[in-house]
Amino acid sequence: MRPTTAVTAVALAGQLAFAACGPPPAPPRAGSPEALASYLATVVGADAATRQRAAESWLVPPARWDATLVAVYRPLYAEYRRAFAAALPALVDRLARPGEVAARRHFAGDLRLTPAEARDRWALPTLFPSLVAEAGGAPIDAVFLADGATWRALVGLDAVVLARVAALDPGCARNLALAGPPGHCTDVGAAIADTALRTDPALRNDGDPLAHVCRLAETLCGKGSP
Repeated sequence: MRPTTAVTAVALAGQLAFAACGPPPAPPRAGSPEALASYLATVVGADAATRQRAAESWLVPPARWDATLVAVYRPLYAEYRRAFAAALPALVDRLARPGEVAARRHFAGDLRLTPAEARDRWALPTLFPSLVAEAGGAPIDAVFLADGATWRALVGLDAVVLARVAALDPGCARNLALAGPPGHCTDVGAAIADTALRTDPALRNDGDPLAHVCRLAETLCGKGSP
């Protein structure tokens, strides 16, 4: 009886220990805010080499670019690559500042988006599951895209679009730079970006579609309207 009792006690203790500990938690679902936050937690506050390698890997490759962005933005890839490279040092520096990392879905109308994050929403299909993140309560100014097990990011694209508009109409670009927060300025800003990317500079005139939306922006953005 005693050996049997001892074995039973050991088995019971093992069962109780298993019940107390339980199975390990499931890893975050690929592409989810939790997965991005878990990944970025390994990058934010890391040494310079780690941050550099991580940020460099976020460049969207050509095939992913063409498969993801709306058609009017796809011809901007070469300019995006150059803008990404120009923005990289500041991004790597931003990642040096440690802090708790949080991520969320990237939705138009989110008051916590940076202006660039808000305007980059126009480059993506409606309801595309892009993400944004914060570290230490401050934004990481990038729009993240899941690419299988890898993360990519739109960084510098907003600067490309602003430069395109500025080359066509500098005043309109200044109003476009005010777009982002929810409101009429952002509504017309989306139209400005779309129209400018479709406009042939050689065919511009005072009655073309870009001139029309830029005049609207003077009222909706230039006078402090929401």
